[in-house]
Amino acid sequence: MFERYQAKIEEYCKAAGIEIPIGFGRHATERYAAIDLECQPPKLVAATWSNEAEAVRYLVNLAPDRKTRILDFKERRELTFNGKTSLLKGDSF
Repeated sequence: MFERYQAKIEEYCKAAGIEIPIGFGRHATERYAAIDLECQPPKLVAATWSNEAEAVRYLVNLAPDRKTRILDFKERRELTFNGKTSLLKGDSF
């Protein structure tokens, strides 16, 4: 079933004080989103991903040394990178 995530992500970010970049929403918005926690205020990464493997690829290749939070907006769960190849389910949000 096709779901729209852009409004859900924007609503969450606004409520949590997370900056939304100008480029967010230019492409299809998928269920996995990343928050860069090293920015002040924390900032949403403009790209989103449709599966965990794409989110892991981002963490490994583009943000290996950055403190980043991954959120699954379909299951409404925070995910934690295991440092290797997968994401572990965490708390609901």
